[in-house]
Amino acid sequence: MHPIERVLRRAGYFLRRRDLIEAGFDDNAIRAALAEHRIFRVRHGWYSVPDAPPAGVHAVRVGGRLTALSALESYGIRVPRRDIIQVAVVRTACRLRSAADRSQRLERSDGVRVHWIDRRETGGSSWRVSLDDALLAVLSDESRDVSVACASALLRYAGFDMSRLGAVFARAPARCLGWLELVSERDDSHGETFLRLWLRDAGVPCAQQARIRGVGRIDFRVGRRTFVEVNGGQHDPDWTGDGPNTWEDDHDRDTTVTIGGGAVLRYTYRQLYTDWPRVLAAIQRAVADDAIIAAYRARHPYRPRALRKRRTSAETRRRTTSPGPPSDEFPSFS
Repeated sequence: MHPIERVLRRAGYFLRRRDLIEAGFDDNAIRAALAEHRIFRVRHGWYSVPDAPPAGVHAVRVGGRLTALSALESYGIRVPRRDIIQVAVVRTACRLRSAADRSQRLERSDGVRVHWIDRRETGGSSWRVSLDDALLAVLSDESRDVSVACASALLRYAGFDMSRLGAVFARAPARCLGWLELVSERDDSHGETFLRLWLRDAGVPCAQQARIRGVGRIDFRVGRRTFVEVNGGQHDPDWTGDGPNTWEDDHDRDTTVTIGGGAVLRYTYRQLYTDWPRVLAAIQRAVADDAIIAAYRARHPYRPRALRKRRTSAETRRRTTSPGPPSDEFPSFS
């Protein structure tokens, strides 16, 4: 690896010309590295390596650092996606450039949301703010649902605790005051956060990460025998992304739940975000039916016959009509 590349990578991919000069590289060395395509000019006075994070390149080219949802996503946090990049820029900055072309000025149509800040935060790196400052930007700019989803993801996946979250919320606008109590480390994804909050708003009680014997963990329990799962891309039969495809396993689990007298309602992100009223109506109907069925079963217990080998004709004539004992293989929802 060329020495100038090594310095850039150790510094977090992006350095100014004066930083390279201080590191011992003169203009001739910089020009030679540019000619050999070992480095490239991001914007005037800023350099990076060809495999630098694209989102970071866009932010530095604009004239700032990734913030809010864009920064959280760059850290690998599962957040709702936006079609824009969000960049923190100090109020005194000028000559903001297009994220796609350093020779063009930034325009409204460039897909960049500029967060004007009073001063540059000290945390983070040259191309993205710290996790704490990214969350603060989310709290200042996004809705309750998105903010709680991001805070829950940091609690579950980024090593945050409630004390650290509380410190960030204390710096946030007053409208966020009550959101901290809605954060849950049990949320596996922002889809689960949204569903949990929307069920709460609708007055539908739910328990997260319910465990069923013989099945495992299910996202939500909304009735005695009614469960809800939020399906991301990995649940699709044509899934080709990172991680295993769970399509077959999902159906096996649902079959086990049904044998035990339960029901699993599965919803995709598209259904949650574009068809919530119908999803809510289906859940409320299932919960109401669950209560009726539970009351009926209390009076008339269901006792499934044990599975047996196929009988001969003589055995069939002698068989009794009384049902067999319940099988221990069936899950218990009590």
